[in-house]
Amino acid sequence: MEQNKGIDKNQIAGILLIGAIMLGFGWWQTKNAPPVEPAMEATQDVEQGIEDELVTANQTIDVVTSVPDSFSPEEVTLSNAELSLTFSTAGATMTSAALADYHTYDDTAKIEALDLIKGNSQVFDVRLPGGEALSTKEFEVIGSSSRSLVLSDGNTRVTIELAEVGYDFTFIVNGTAESSGKPEIYWERSAQRTEKGITTERQYSSFVYQLNEDGDVEHLAGRGSDKSETTEPINWLAQKQRFFSLIIHPEQGFASADIATLNGDDENENLVKEFSATAQLNQTVSGAYSLPFTMYVGPNQYQLLKTYDEGYEKAINFGWGIFGAIGRGVVVPIFNWLEGYGFGYGLIILIMVLIIKLTLSPLTFASYRSMAKMRVLKPEIDIINEKFSSEKENVQKQQAIMSLYKEAGASPLGGCVPVIVQMPILFAMFRFFPASIELRGESFLWAKDLSTYDSIISWSTQIPLISTFFGNHLSLFTLLMTASTILYTWMNQQMTPQTGSSDQMKQLRVIMYLMPLMFMFVLNSFPSGLTYYYFLSNIITFAMQWGIRKTVNDEVILAKIDAKRAQPKKESKFQQRMAEMQRQQNKNRSQRRNK
Repeated sequence: MEQNKGIDKNQIAGILLIGAIMLGFGWWQTKNAPPVEPAMEATQDVEQGIEDELVTANQTIDVVTSVPDSFSPEEVTLSNAELSLTFSTAGATMTSAALADYHTYDDTAKIEALDLIKGNSQVFDVRLPGGEALSTKEFEVIGSSSRSLVLSDGNTRVTIELAEVGYDFTFIVNGTAESSGKPEIYWERSAQRTEKGITTERQYSSFVYQLNEDGDVEHLAGRGSDKSETTEPINWLAQKQRFFSLIIHPEQGFASADIATLNGDDENENLVKEFSATAQLNQTVSGAYSLPFTMYVGPNQYQLLKTYDEGYEKAINFGWGIFGAIGRGVVVPIFNWLEGYGFGYGLIILIMVLIIKLTLSPLTFASYRSMAKMRVLKPEIDIINEKFSSEKENVQKQQAIMSLYKEAGASPLGGCVPVIVQMPILFAMFRFFPASIELRGESFLWAKDLSTYDSIISWSTQIPLISTFFGNHLSLFTLLMTASTILYTWMNQQMTPQTGSSDQMKQLRVIMYLMPLMFMFVLNSFPSGLTYYYFLSNIITFAMQWGIRKTVNDEVILAKIDAKRAQPKKESKFQQRMAEMQRQQNKNRSQRRNK
């Protein structure tokens, strides 16, 4: 095979011939080319050609020449002097509920009305059988005024009318149901902080409802983090915060409701509680329907809620049993009566203490006389304690002391009677003050707000246990209450003779002094109005005891005791029966031994 040593003559000739042909064709093209069109027209032709090709290749691609109009929600506000409500045409959703006469705790200038649904924090949806939901509808405003609004999407109509005065309004849904059954209400809200004491606000915030069967009002537990419950048929359902409530009251009530709450945590100090409820209406719809609701968005003011005559006022929890009865039947009427005179709330609390103390003064006087008798008997009690000094003789010592009390007509329990009688009142006050919106924002002395704690010292550092159970502050009224309670305990112990063993009395004294300190931890974050009441109660008790002691003469009491001892002892019928039973038993034993 021969090797190729380079380009031969034939190859060179071919290359030259091809080059000559290309040059000649280019010259010819220049001489015979058509006129050139403008560049823009050429571009448009190219784009149109590409577009035509795309349409031919894929018939699903459309050339959009205009954008159709989309639904744009509109907000409409209804208002009276007390309440302002804003609704969106998207699902007839309430986006704002502002209370003109109230403000958040930190709005000291009182500029902005308190909004319970600020920032679209609520979802309220009516769901018909078959899945149709009010929240999915796009409404148009077909009628409105300052206090009324009518929305419609052609199939469903929503009519809203705010009361001329007050915090209630009607919400009526009309339409045609495609399926038969009972509609459901889905109601959810993130309750935002309105008060200074977030812990107390969480504790007093919960679902409240009225049972259909007996009209009793029940409260879902406010303490803890996560609570849930399924109710029986109920008349109305309320999301209750400490001082404000949202109440939904269907005309025919609810067949049942699944309700749940979740407390906020330290990571979000503005969130009080998450409310959620799915409730089935106690009404069957089929075809054309009308679902009327009465709703309330406003303060937990007892007398105001009572005017609705629906049991709404029982949403304010004054405690159970006798404590609640005293709160509603005694404390509230006295408080409202004094409030009617225009007194300041610090003076009202003082007068309430005086009224209660004067009412109980006969019992207090009787108690003090009993304690005075025990005081003048103390020398004789000391003799008994020395006579029966050993632990084995405790029974004989107690019998001897009780026999002495019986002869003198004294009772060691006499001093307990006023305390026992006052206990329901003290517990009623314990529930009344945290629930009284009347005290909200009212100042007295150094306390800027009697509905919350009056901190004179506060700190931001989190101290284990202290911050959790005591708080990061010190309340002055709580401190005064604690000091006065310790002083009261000391005075009582000085006036009461020792009847038990030395060790028992020491333990009892330690417990008595520890109790006020424990209450200080409990009440440090409670309303200053409450601790101010307890402090006044102690001071007035001191004054009453001082006055009684000035009028009670120990020598006169001792003379009466000696005179009573000199009188012949007359047994009561009960004692006579007991003696007769004892004699009969002794007789029976004697007969059995003689057999």
